[in-house]
Amino acid sequence: MSFLTRWWARATAVLIGMVAAVLVPAAAWAADNEIVLEAARRRPRMGGFGLFAGLCCLIVVAIIVISLLALTRGRRNKGR
Repeated sequence: MSFLTRWWARATAVLIGMVAAVLVPAAAWAADNEIVLEAARRRPRMGGFGLFAGLCCLIVVAIIVISLLALTRGRRNKGR
């Protein structure tokens, strides 16, 4: 049962993050506030560098997640 609880908590966190990533920019575009609208219009376009930065970020996050999983599994196996 503990496994299902942890899985549900993680899935919920991912879902909330995805919803926030979609709804926050949409709320900024729908706002009547001129400052928010100007900031959204003047957003710089990075072109190919944005793709490279995104891939680099994903690789770094994957390395962190894999290392954390390795650490937690190592601690779990030492206790037995």
